[in-house]
Amino acid sequence: MTTLSHPAIELAVGEFSKGGSPARVVAAIDRGDTMAVLIATASPFDSDGEARVLVFVEHDGAQWRLPGVMNGSIWRPITRAATTAAGRPLAGKCTKLYRGTDSEIGWYGLTGYAAEDAVAVTVASSLGTDRVEVAADGLVLAAVRARSGETPAVIIHLVTGENLVAP
Repeated sequence: MTTLSHPAIELAVGEFSKGGSPARVVAAIDRGDTMAVLIATASPFDSDGEARVLVFVEHDGAQWRLPGVMNGSIWRPITRAATTAAGRPLAGKCTKLYRGTDSEIGWYGLTGYAAEDAVAVTVASSLGTDRVEVAADGLVLAAVRARSGETPAVIIHLVTGENLVAP
């Protein structure tokens, strides 16, 4: 993940703060001309919940731009499991394919929480691979180029050296 100070991050947080609810960046990944930014704000659907939205912010050569449509999911705090479950290795797993101006190739984003025995996660598509370390709180944020309709493989790397493929 990247530093949390960047013009694309400021743009995304500012956009989600417009409605009166404060927004904050949870994590971000810098991919050069594209930033994957995970934003947290108050949920418009659940007064006790928090909405988390993964936004891909693109640089058009002159400035950073937000996509026209942004969506996310209601998020509740997750207690990290001690060990990774084979059938469900990432709690709260959420994926998103953002295509931008190209309808055939886009960015595949993955968020979720790994168990305490997970050390890294790899997301692999036909166009690239992204291996990310699991954050201290278990958060995983990955972004990889992918073709429209493709579902990249997600592999959880455990402290034991074992690798589990996420369904």
